[in-house]
Amino acid sequence: MKLTLVKKIDEAKGTKSFFFSCDEKIVWKAGQYIYITLPYLNYPDERGDTRHFTISSSLTEGDLVRITIRIRQESGYKKTLDELLIGSVVEGKGPQGTFVFDSKIENNIFLAGGIGITSFRSMIKYNIDQKLDIPIFLIYSNSDSEFVFKEELDKWQKENDFLKVTYFDSSISGHLDSSKLSSLVSSDLMSSMFYVVGPNAFVNAMEEILEQLKIPSGKILTEKFTGY
Repeated sequence: MKLTLVKKIDEAKGTKSFFFSCDEKIVWKAGQYIYITLPYLNYPDERGDTRHFTISSSLTEGDLVRITIRIRQESGYKKTLDELLIGSVVEGKGPQGTFVFDSKIENNIFLAGGIGITSFRSMIKYNIDQKLDIPIFLIYSNSDSEFVFKEELDKWQKENDFLKVTYFDSSISGHLDSSKLSSLVSSDLMSSMFYVVGPNAFVNAMEEILEQLKIPSGKILTEKFTGY
C-alpha cells in the first residue's frame, strides 16, 4: 500500500510524529506496528530502507496512520525520513503484531520505557474514545524529563478517573527496581495484567523485576523495540 506524508510535528526533544494517509483502507488494533519502506536513502544505513514502527494513533482518531520516532543522527533511515517533504510517498506493509490492547482485561498496568510510550498512547486513546473505562495505570520511565505525549496524558488523566499516570525520570530517581515498582502498585500486583514495552534493556529489567515479584508469566505481555 502507498502512504503519503501529510503532516509532521515535534513531540519532544529529538522526537517527532509523522502522519500518513493511505491509498487503501487500513484497520489496526491498538498496539500494532507497520512496516515503512522509503523510496531512497539520503544517507547510508546498513539496516537498509525498511523499518517497522508502532502506530501511535488509535483507529478511533480517523484514517491517518501516525508513527512517533526518536530521530537519531547515526541512523541514515531516520535522517532520511525526517527530511521527507510533505506529499512524499512511501511503501507501507501491515499492520502486524500481537502486543495489543485486550478490552476484556479489567485491570492493566502499563510499563513504558522511553519511546515505548507509542504503543500505550494508542491503547489509552482507544480506551477513552470507545468509552470502555477500563482501569489503566501507566508508569512511564524515561532517561530525562522529555516525556513524549505528556501534555495529552496529563489531560486524559484529569478527564478520566480510570486512568492514572506516573512519570519516572531515571536521571533523577535512578532506574526502576522491584522495591520502587512494588511501592507504586502494591495493591494491584496480583490482579493486574502487565504490559511492558521499550528498549531491550528496559524490557529485560522489567521482566526480571516482575519475576522477583512473583507475577505469573501469563499476566505479562512484552514488546521490545530493537534498534529503534
